[in-house]
Amino acid sequence: MNLIKRLLPIRLLWRMLDNPALFYAARLPLVGRQHQTKRLLRQHLKVVPGELVLDVCCGIGEFADVVDTQYLGLDLNPQFIECARRRYWGVRMKDFEVIDVNQLQYPSGHFDKAIMINGLHHFSDQEAIHLLTSIRHVTKSLVIIIDIDGSPKGLIRRALVAMDRGRFMRNPSDLETLIARVFTIEEVVTFNVGLYTELFFRCPI
Repeated sequence: MNLIKRLLPIRLLWRMLDNPALFYAARLPLVGRQHQTKRLLRQHLKVVPGELVLDVCCGIGEFADVVDTQYLGLDLNPQFIECARRRYWGVRMKDFEVIDVNQLQYPSGHFDKAIMINGLHHFSDQEAIHLLTSIRHVTKSLVIIIDIDGSPKGLIRRALVAMDRGRFMRNPSDLETLIARVFTIEEVVTFNVGLYTELFFRCPI
């Protein structure tokens, strides 16, 4: 993995991927339109009218359309949030805010449910524990976490993981152990999204 990183212009690539259009264009051939991820989210979220759903590290709002009730997406990247706002301009119940998710300032149980999709590998263990604890505090009933298997087999998959901006890739065992420090994990689903393997964690509050 370290050799792959040395051979690739990683930092230049990261700067380019801060542009939402380039980010989406680069990801689409690799993960498609995320149908399997969205199917799992719909199956487990089962939102009902009146609920408020939090999306932590929402990026360009790729999963906002899964939520058919009030939705709030948070991300630190203002370009991504602006893209998400344009994407859902005029759509009722879809809100996006530029926020450092390590500093959530919402009251206990403010959100009915929360999701965090492919964001955990951007945080160290210490940061992740703090963030997951904050998410648990502000959520009433259910948290869903999805993240990449950071120990893939095969040169192409390893290269893709190496190019990711997240510096804290974890294997499935370490990922589950980390999440279990904060949540009771009710179900784990391993699934493939394009060239990636991902893990789905259902965590009732």
